[in-house]
Amino acid sequence: MNRRSRTRFRTDLTANITCADLPGGTARARLNNLSVHGLSLIMDKKLHVGSIAKVEWGNVTFMGEVVYCQSHGKEILVGLKVEDPVYETAKKYANQ
Repeated sequence: MNRRSRTRFRTDLTANITCADLPGGTARARLNNLSVHGLSLIMDKKLHVGSIAKVEWGNVTFMGEVVYCQSHGKEILVGLKVEDPVYETAKKYANQ
C-alpha cells in the first residue's frame, strides 16, 4: 500500500547538493522524483537522517531535511522533506 498522499513526478535532472555531511560540503546528484513537499535524490554519498541539505538545479533552490537514506543498487537514495511547496517554487522560476 502506498502511504503517500501526494502524487510524485519522476524526473532525471542533475542537481547540486550542499550538506555538512558531504566531504567538501558539496556533491552532484540526480533528482529522481518530486512531490509537493518532498523530493528524492540518487547520490553516491550518504547523508544522515535529520541533516539539512540544500538542493539546486537551474534557478531553483530548496532547503530540506533528510528523512531517509537507503541503498539503491550501487547508489544511495536520499529523501528530503521541504517546507516550500516544490511545484509552486518550480513554477515561479519557470515563468521568469
